Amino acid sequence: MVATVITPSGPGAMEAGLILDEDGQRFVVLTFKEPQGEPTLVTFTMPVFQNYVEHLVRTAAAANEEANWGIPG
Repeated sequence: MVATVITPSGPGAMEAGLILDEDGQRFVVLTFKEPQGEPTLVTFTMPVFQNYVEHLVRTAAAANEEANWGIPG
């Protein structure tokens, strides 16, 4: 499987929304928009989204440390 790289930029490049499916299950929807590209939607159940947010907070904190930056591989 080939990885998909999304690089949103500019105002409105990322949006978040909340939806219910027909069974009443709750989802968070992130929409990523690239210039001249089709929107990419990613849906999360609430528990997965909450874990994702916690991971983003840790990643944002780690980004402040120069030693955490490197080239993959």
